[in-house]
Amino acid sequence: NVRDYPQPSAAHTLGYINEVDQARIEASNGAYVRGDYIGASGLELVYEQELRGEKGFDYVLKDNLGRIVGFYQDENRNKPALGGTDFETTLDISLQQYGELLMTGKVGAIVAISPDSGQILAMVSSPHYDPKMLTIRKDRGTLYQGLVQDTLKPLFNRASMAKYPPGSIFKTVVALLGMQMGVLQPNDKITCDFGYYYNGRLYGCHDHPTPGNVATAIQHSCNSYFFQVLRRIVDKHGYENPEVGLDSFVMALGQFGLGAPLGTDISAESPGFLPSSAFYDQLYPKEKGEWRSPYIMSIGIGQGEVELTTLQMANMAATIANRGCFYTPHLIRRFADGKPIPERFLKKNCTGIDAQYFQPVIDGMELAVTSGTGGIARIPGISVCGKTGTSQNPHGEDHSVFFAFAPKDDPKIAIAVYVENGGWGATYGAPIASLMIEKYLKGKISPRRQWLENRMLDAHLISLP
Repeated sequence: NVRDYPQPSAAHTLGYINEVDQARIEASNGAYVRGDYIGASGLELVYEQELRGEKGFDYVLKDNLGRIVGFYQDENRNKPALGGTDFETTLDISLQQYGELLMTGKVGAIVAISPDSGQILAMVSSPHYDPKMLTIRKDRGTLYQGLVQDTLKPLFNRASMAKYPPGSIFKTVVALLGMQMGVLQPNDKITCDFGYYYNGRLYGCHDHPTPGNVATAIQHSCNSYFFQVLRRIVDKHGYENPEVGLDSFVMALGQFGLGAPLGTDISAESPGFLPSSAFYDQLYPKEKGEWRSPYIMSIGIGQGEVELTTLQMANMAATIANRGCFYTPHLIRRFADGKPIPERFLKKNCTGIDAQYFQPVIDGMELAVTSGTGGIARIPGISVCGKTGTSQNPHGEDHSVFFAFAPKDDPKIAIAVYVENGGWGATYGAPIASLMIEKYLKGKISPRRQWLENRMLDAHLISLP
């Protein structure tokens, strides 16, 4: 196998090859021998069978000095080597490279998806590296060790493997499930006076108008609203029976592709984490069966124990864009020999949420960009629906999160951006997502927004020795 990567991009997606080990040789029924190379990660691993081709061989005659003097018997006995099957990926290489440029000097991930097909348009994990570093070359070992020893872990695919608290973008799904489960109405008003008071303690929120409905609660990202919606969900079957409500909530979240691998053609994919009643029984062993909704209401704002991957967040945006359904995200567009792509990538997965409940959430996401917490993501001439998130980080600066889709009607792109230690969602997540959307839909950044692009390109959050 010979590999070359003409672009210094998408290393985590493409993957790399390694010399086959003895265990794989023994399990291959002769397909591999010592010295062969095999896909070790990324698309190289997932589509190894298609890429590897078939070995050829020649029967030759040699003289007593070992020189080839001709073919042995009939040259028709020889078998020419056959190259593997070419295939086309779904990546938009210009968008991928632009995302990698915007994430330079930052740690985190970007995933962009085409909502109507599940095709992954960009999958950026930062820091990244040039895939040429791990081709078969003399200094490969040294380069690989350098990547392994790098404390920023550039080999780790943060887009599909890093588990993050999603922050306030999770409020959109909490609203949807609250309405579907009958504990929230689209026009429910919930008072917020700088937060939610419970048992003598204030669980804080920022200054904003009282949300009179779901849309304005999302527009202003009201913590108080979603603390209480989460409690309604968990307490649906009674305050004394939070297990039933929580487990119903977790099961419904599974229909969004959360809490389990999505089943993509990415070689390494984390399931994220959704806490069940069994988890809380273990977390509070002295109060097993006695914990209540106030213990876990931080889930309502995407904090606490809930964790998602950036890939899952982008797919969540695509699901909302599609008003309740999604195609499993994937990187294979087509095989050159006409072989069909895996059937699971053509199947529509639906959440079971009534279509009527998506409108207030989508309206709220549009308001968040036009006149709410995500105003920095506005793009002239494009209706962007988005949601900021600021994910609390007990170990340092908070993480900056944003997910969105555009346009509002007939969406062409859904995206999630996660910048570790980036602070507010509007500081880095929203601008980067907005620039990616504009680049994809318009092909270039408007001169009026060049200042924003420059600010993102100049931002370096990594402290280097």
